[in-house]
Amino acid sequence: MAVPEAWLNQEFALLHGEDSEGRREALEAWKARHVDPEWADFSLLVCSEGCPWPEVQNALSESAPLGASRVVIVPQAENLLEKPKELPPTIKALLANPISDTRLLLVSRAALSAAPGRVLGTKPFSDWVKEGRVLKVGALDDKEAAAFLESQARSLGLRLESGIAARLAARLGGNPGVLKRTLEVLDLLAEDRQVNGVLVDQATFRLGEQNAFAWSQAWQRGQTALALSTLHLALEDDPNGAPLGLLGQTRREVDRLCRLMEARARGLKASELLAALGLSPKQAFLVDGYVRVVDKIGPDGAARLLRLVNQTDLDLKGTALSGGQMPLVGLTLALSRYWAL
Repeated sequence: MAVPEAWLNQEFALLHGEDSEGRREALEAWKARHVDPEWADFSLLVCSEGCPWPEVQNALSESAPLGASRVVIVPQAENLLEKPKELPPTIKALLANPISDTRLLLVSRAALSAAPGRVLGTKPFSDWVKEGRVLKVGALDDKEAAAFLESQARSLGLRLESGIAARLAARLGGNPGVLKRTLEVLDLLAEDRQVNGVLVDQATFRLGEQNAFAWSQAWQRGQTALALSTLHLALEDDPNGAPLGLLGQTRREVDRLCRLMEARARGLKASELLAALGLSPKQAFLVDGYVRVVDKIGPDGAARLLRLVNQTDLDLKGTALSGGQMPLVGLTLALSRYWAL
């Protein structure tokens, strides 16, 4: 990724977007431009994650060694940018008129909006956009993603068959990091350097939206080892988004079990069960599977599953010390046991 020179030269700047690799590259390039390596230990301050504005202000106010500039980096500034209209007056003044010999880089892992009332649509950040102080390293649109894939493939010596770049872009979205990892997988698989549709299907079942489907299919069949393996791959590919995506898939399945029991208690007929479960006529074949599980686990088992899903949700939101992996491992084991024949 080529980081724009105009942005690199900005002493007060904002970096945002979902592309973690792009953020890291841009951050390192900006830091190299503004931090004197000989004085880095004394002039560079990295704020704590989720820090408040007063911490940023205090960091900028600290004196740096003679001849060096005070450089402050806020690595996760999302909380500072949630309500731009509520920006403290002292911070507004500081951002508009920086202290002499200070540098500030705000980094947001999420893409920010320029809509009215949102961060980039509100002063002083709207002025930052006009002044070239804001750099986005987020998702590419369909055409940009396809062109990016073609360019990266050429650099790897891969030959993409006609339509493959567009197919990959449609399947995986426009996150440059995900697209690059996909091509790296294809680079290993394509012994003849030719990438066709079959190879793409082999490489992307674990990198796109199929993650949740492949995972749920495994535990629904009682294939515990495969379910755990798929879970590991999903978390490895998308550690930030996968946990909630997988949990959403589980909640949908467990919710259908509960709705099925309620529908049967009301005496609904087979034709009415589809609507009760939120299924279309083309999905009628799924009903037998839900009936089998309900008959096996009963109301108590469904209640336990629902409690487990809710507890996993709480764990993923930070109430557990084990992070996102262990709660999902426990959930996977339970689902395999409950769903298996």
